[in-house]
Amino acid sequence: MVTACTSSPTSSPSPIAEARPPSSAAVAAVENQITSPPSIGSAPAAVAVAPLSRVLLVGDSTLLAVERYRALGSFRGFDYVYSAESCRTLGVPSCGDPPVPPNALEAILAADGQFDHVVVMAGYDEWWTSFPQSFDLVVQAARSKGARHIIWLTYREGVGYVAPDGSSANEAFVRNNQTLRDKIATGEYPDVLLADWYRYSGSAENWLANDGIHLKPSGARGVADYISRWIAYLEGRPCPMPWAPGGPIDAFCPNPDLHVPVSDIDALY
Repeated sequence: MVTACTSSPTSSPSPIAEARPPSSAAVAAVENQITSPPSIGSAPAAVAVAPLSRVLLVGDSTLLAVERYRALGSFRGFDYVYSAESCRTLGVPSCGDPPVPPNALEAILAADGQFDHVVVMAGYDEWWTSFPQSFDLVVQAARSKGARHIIWLTYREGVGYVAPDGSSANEAFVRNNQTLRDKIATGEYPDVLLADWYRYSGSAENWLANDGIHLKPSGARGVADYISRWIAYLEGRPCPMPWAPGGPIDAFCPNPDLHVPVSDIDALY
């Protein structure tokens, strides 16, 4: 598990309130400061700075690319704990040669402290029959850590990825995405937000490896940027970066699922 903290400034239909501009009271407070400056020689007024949110990032080998390609610096606008392991499952024992890595459930429960958000980019090695129960266990674990939001990245579909046992995994990805939608449609998971990584990444050139799920260096930066924008959107903050090198930064970051991916992610970072 890697813990990091950035110092840079600062979903899948989901019932999320759009980012709003500052309230009229906040605007009036700022105007009052402008029209009534402190007297000469007085101490400067303290400026309250909202603390950065704390985020737990839990992933399998797809998210592991961010560390492997040294793209952790592309997570911006929040403090984070990063945990990604190859062959990590959600709630059943992970795959691979012993000792197998902790699954997502175990990783969340083992993480120290409380979190504002938990991001899940794992489950590519979880078969569709165990996925519904594993989803519930992961959600319960994230809630136990105080998470206000659980941001779950959808799975890539129409891919040639082969599971460790040699079977085609695409059926599981399709069924698991449907399970995510069905679960949320029940209304019992208002804190679970689907970040539609499947569709967002589909239009990004040169992000994906030949198997359709793992990431190239550009994709590693792209998914970190995508997650960062999602969190900025939820919190009504400015985007962590412009959408193009040298471009303006949105004062209120839009839902990245309603935007095209960054066209030149390598130049941006």
